[in-house]
Amino acid sequence: MPSYPPRDMSESERRRRAAARARRKRQVLRNRVIFCVVCLALIALIGFGVFRLVGVLTGGDTESGTSGQSTSQPASGSAGTSAGQSASAPASTPASEPATSGGTVTPTVAGDWLLTLVNNNVALPEGWQISTKVAEASTQKELADEAADAYMLMKQAAAVDGVDLLLCSGYRTVEYQQNLFDQEKQKWLDDGLSDQEAYDKAKTVVAVPGYSEHNSGLAADIVTPDHQTLDSAFANTDAAKWLFEHAPDYGFILRYPEDKQAITGIIYEPWHYRYVGVDNAKAITASGKCLEEYLDGLSA
Repeated sequence: MPSYPPRDMSESERRRRAAARARRKRQVLRNRVIFCVVCLALIALIGFGVFRLVGVLTGGDTESGTSGQSTSQPASGSAGTSAGQSASAPASTPASEPATSGGTVTPTVAGDWLLTLVNNNVALPEGWQISTKVAEASTQKELADEAADAYMLMKQAAAVDGVDLLLCSGYRTVEYQQNLFDQEKQKWLDDGLSDQEAYDKAKTVVAVPGYSEHNSGLAADIVTPDHQTLDSAFANTDAAKWLFEHAPDYGFILRYPEDKQAITGIIYEPWHYRYVGVDNAKAITASGKCLEEYLDGLSA
């Protein structure tokens, strides 16, 4: 078989082949980048799904709300107060229009839904629906939209004064409240009290399910990173003193004052604030009355 001398490659041919190789390399690199982006997106999506699933399964909250206990441990919550639940709103009605299941606005005292009374004797209006949002990024606690916006403004103002506020409990579902109440009642049963006695004791510390302000989305348990125990000693912190003075400017009132337990039926809770709107908060605070007394005066 005859042999042929190697064919010399022209300059244009060499350039063409070099360009082809470069295109292949760019295509391979592009494919790898696309593959990496898709993988990262899938990982993020799976991680978010797992996070939401864990939140649903655990009730959205793992902190204590029992008076005298650290907010970092699971336990019962104070009446309509401690140990909140980070949860999505039960419906997407605007925060300015709590509605019944039929879609009509829930009647409230003086026509102001922010003054809706919820306590041991007055249940949350049937079919109450509220839109909530995260008010505290570090704890993922939620409040009704309007209350959340007010809290965030208040937190920023406190920070300017060198005070660090922390929302440790906000909106919680009635189901979650039931679990808190059952835990508190069981403690008294274990101490030898009768079922009725245990029930009566429990409701002075944990609100009866459906009778908790936290179920409304308008109640906030506010502490400070240096004192996260829900006890009367919180009143001595700079955070509590700042709240006593400035909270009404942002629409919040101290819901369970020290000298009003006979009226509210709830122990003194210097950490528990209720959003009622700026005008209402200033009027209630100036009156020296608790919410029950103030509303009685309006309806008289």
